[in-house]
Amino acid sequence: MRVFVLAVSALALLAGCDGIGRPSDKQALVSTCIEKGEAEPTCTCVADALEKNLPPELFKKVAQAAGRDKQDMVEYMSTLPVEELLAFSAVTNDLEVCGNAAATEG
Repeated sequence: MRVFVLAVSALALLAGCDGIGRPSDKQALVSTCIEKGEAEPTCTCVADALEKNLPPELFKKVAQAAGRDKQDMVEYMSTLPVEELLAFSAVTNDLEVCGNAAATEG
């Protein structure tokens, strides 16, 4: 019985992490950013800024393209419609904070 309770608890914990075995959109962005040579705090800051400021559906699209499919962000953004590009203006201040924090760390 105890094994069953532990198994159910573990599955519930994994389900809370956006599915079993699959990283969340934010985790996918952070991992790809780190793979490209950025520091983890900077990557987390950028992912947080995107998640906080972009509409959820656009954040999901960006996470899929950049985080999961590992597309180049500049190339990806050049394919977005103007309305979606304008949504990124809400992120610029937070991204500047991320960049400034990274500059003072290094």
